[in-house]
Amino acid sequence: MTTTVEIKIAELYVGDSSHVILTNGVGSCIIIVLHDRLKRIGGMAHAILPYAQGVPAPAFGKDEVGRRFVKFANTAVDMLVEEIEIAGGTKEHLVAKLVGGAHMFSLLEGDKFGIGWENTESARKRLQFHGIVIETEVVGGTAGRNVRFDCGTGIVEIITKV
Repeated sequence: MTTTVEIKIAELYVGDSSHVILTNGVGSCIIIVLHDRLKRIGGMAHAILPYAQGVPAPAFGKDEVGRRFVKFANTAVDMLVEEIEIAGGTKEHLVAKLVGGAHMFSLLEGDKFGIGWENTESARKRLQFHGIVIETEVVGGTAGRNVRFDCGTGIVEIITKV
């Protein structure tokens, strides 16, 4: 039996082969998906900002479904790795998929690339730090997206909203 869990902005969830994780309304946020193909364990984070500004992100407990709360792309990667290892996955077996990072807002003066690009770059750098290969990216553009991740198969389905 499949259990479907929906995460919202600034949430993270890790599940096993019986779980499907959904998130909707992805614009400039970055969706980070990590998957251990051997153990069939995976997780998704919906990060809204690129960096925790040098301050460690507070560790929040889990809600009744098992979702954790995380705002920043860099700490979202760390937390996903940690939660997947707790669930029985292995960091060395993880692959990543990134979705989102769209240019949804007018650039502010002095903002060369926009928050979507910054979110994507933050996730990329932290994944590189952990030695996790980015298998697929569907990032940038100007359209919103909905994302569905099957923890068992590792398949990520994306619906682009235009």
